[in-house]
Amino acid sequence: MNDFRGPVIAGMMTFALLGISNAQGADTEALEKRIRELEKRLEKMEQLENRLEKLDRAAALPKPAIAAAPPLPEVVKEPAMAATAPSPEVTKLTRKVNILERKLEVQDEVTAAALQKLPSFDAGSDGFRITSADKRHQLRLGGTLQTDYRNFVGHNAPVWTPASTAAGWYAPAGPDSVFLRQTRIILDGYLFNNIYFKIMPDFAAGSSDILPDAYIDYVYHPAAALLVGKFKPSISLERLQGDADTVFLERGFPSSLAPNRDAGIQFHGAFAKPGYKTETAAGAIDSKNALTYQIGISDGTGDNGNPNYSGIPINNNTAAGLANNKEFDGRIFAQPFQHSGYPWLEGIGIGVAGSFSNPHHQAINAQKTLLGQSQFLDYTSLTGQAGTGRTITANGPSHRIYPQAYWYAGQYGLMGEYVLSSQTLAVSGQAANSNYNNISQTNRAAQVQVSYVVTGEDNSFTGVKPMRIFDPLKGTWGALQLAARWSDLIVDRSSFRVLDPTKSASKATAWTLGANWFLNRNALIRFDYEDVSFVGGAGTVTGTGARSVYHVANRPTERVISTRFQISF
Repeated sequence: MNDFRGPVIAGMMTFALLGISNAQGADTEALEKRIRELEKRLEKMEQLENRLEKLDRAAALPKPAIAAAPPLPEVVKEPAMAATAPSPEVTKLTRKVNILERKLEVQDEVTAAALQKLPSFDAGSDGFRITSADKRHQLRLGGTLQTDYRNFVGHNAPVWTPASTAAGWYAPAGPDSVFLRQTRIILDGYLFNNIYFKIMPDFAAGSSDILPDAYIDYVYHPAAALLVGKFKPSISLERLQGDADTVFLERGFPSSLAPNRDAGIQFHGAFAKPGYKTETAAGAIDSKNALTYQIGISDGTGDNGNPNYSGIPINNNTAAGLANNKEFDGRIFAQPFQHSGYPWLEGIGIGVAGSFSNPHHQAINAQKTLLGQSQFLDYTSLTGQAGTGRTITANGPSHRIYPQAYWYAGQYGLMGEYVLSSQTLAVSGQAANSNYNNISQTNRAAQVQVSYVVTGEDNSFTGVKPMRIFDPLKGTWGALQLAARWSDLIVDRSSFRVLDPTKSASKATAWTLGANWFLNRNALIRFDYEDVSFVGGAGTVTGTGARSVYHVANRPTERVISTRFQISF
């Protein structure tokens, strides 16, 4: 049967070639018609071939023996017609088709390769992102804009201003004002998967630092990373919270006894609960993993200190200061019940931080109230015994101990901190063994804040994400969070051996109520009311006793209402 199939196929192909040969000189339409006819004939040929294959298989089966049939007369085969070579026109057309097909293939290959190299662009609530095609590089553009209105209610505590001697050395707190609290552009991202970076300038007029953050973080492994540049030292828990994620407009008193930002180097890492993957967290804070640590060294800025845009601490911008004021800090923080299956326990975090240094005549920042930013502890005003016209600095051993914790469960949130900040006070022009020199000062501060999300969203350390955005026409109003805080700062009594108690209070206690209205994930309106009471610092001495902290009247209570409209992405 195969012998029969071969001549049939050869005959069909010969016929096809003859058909093409006869079409010489025809136009393109005739040629296309001929090709369609050939395709139909080839289809019939394939059907015939299949039938022949079936016949071949049937012939291969064993058959019963039968008597031999007489031989058939020999069939004389006609000679096959010789294949006719295609005409030059057909050959030329075929060549053009092949060239066009190859060009299309090459173009597809080039286009596919180019598409693989193109970066992806994304815009959303997290900012604008450009990511390389291989996902190894990314640049994000974000920003924060905070506009505040501050109003002092009733009779407020006065602020010490040396030029206001006619008013008893004081001027009223304030004034009421509208101002830009933050105007920041954020550029961050990563290179080669594990080299993270952040550059964040601040253009607000009242900002003392036009470049708060500028760092590189090489995350070799989630458990071992190196952070270099200018960032928040890992000491205060609330200070480490994102500037746009805090519960209140301003942070509590414990943050005032910790550095704001500093230039330095930090080793840090994180560990997940066994059986879970450790999440990569670049930067100075990690609230994602079960256990985190940070160990760093920085130039040293003192309590509530902040370097200028070049990274040089404002309080010690001399070569000697940079050489001698280095500060070492460390922190460990754990979320022991993470992934435990108990929702009310999973959001518990507890840790401790600390620092030590030995500064060389480092200037000391004044302390101010939280919301009103009124100065109540002044290190430039000394008692008469300490001497007029002299300066007071931190000179000698300094250290902090900083226990901290938070708890978030569903709509509820709780955060607490306590700090002991010790330093050695030195007065210029006083003998080293003088009663007015080398004074060991240990200031204390604490806070407890509670919050509740009325609209049902989850409360968290990284803020609230509303389930429904503000859209009154659709009956949705965003998310609402209510909060309350108690915070105080106690000044060491020994400080008033050199500090003037009539110009500095020995204690400040603040009660704050807040409401945060989240219009969407990026827009927020805050309302805060704060009441701050003081011990001492009123500028007048009671009775006829000595000018000590025990004989100074209390400053009037400061009451402030403040609002903020915030956009962050």
